[in-house]
Amino acid sequence: MPLALSLSPAAVCQCFTLVSLCTSIADPNWIQVQNKTDTNQLIYGVAFTLHAAQNLSNTAPLGGMHGLGMDLLYTLAALCYSAVLLSSSSFLVDFLGISFTRPRLVMSLHISTAVMCVAVLAVSGTCLWVIQHNVQKGRVSWVWNTALAPPSGLSTSPGESFYIEILALCFSLMAAVFSCLCSPESIVPPQFNSGEPEDRERECLISGPGPDGDEWSD
Repeated sequence: MPLALSLSPAAVCQCFTLVSLCTSIADPNWIQVQNKTDTNQLIYGVAFTLHAAQNLSNTAPLGGMHGLGMDLLYTLAALCYSAVLLSSSSFLVDFLGISFTRPRLVMSLHISTAVMCVAVLAVSGTCLWVIQHNVQKGRVSWVWNTALAPPSGLSTSPGESFYIEILALCFSLMAAVFSCLCSPESIVPPQFNSGEPEDRERECLISGPGPDGDEWSD
């Protein structure tokens, strides 16, 4: 039986989930702190953790290099990469047709990806709350034109990556729903059928001799 590659509805949704996850990681702006008096801003996200050691002066809104906000950013990065791993695995096993033999495995991968996306949003939201708390308390050392910016002149808001992650969550939830509702038998490709056409042709070839066969036997 040849291996049939097919795109189920869950696999299609999971493909968009994977694209959204990779885009959110590549975009560095998960959380931004804007100075209302000028156009300068600080942005925090997965990319910030890769260069945190070189940006010690920008970690004040996070509570310092070893503050709670920095720990949350490291957790965010770990969850994002774990979500990418789960999403790619879910898409691959579904695309290869493993859902026809192990539907529960594929279903659990789709659901786990959705749960991981929820965890990513929860951690990023918590980190946003920590930064807002530090800004309101005045624990911000501004590193631009002035040494210190008043808390009233700063605004904290989610960045583009946060909204892209919400899109990834929507696609992952759709993939999980499709994997639960759509049975593999309903979308089985022709290659997975019992091969009736080929079997019938072979049976016709090896069936009993017809009229021509009688002439040859004479």
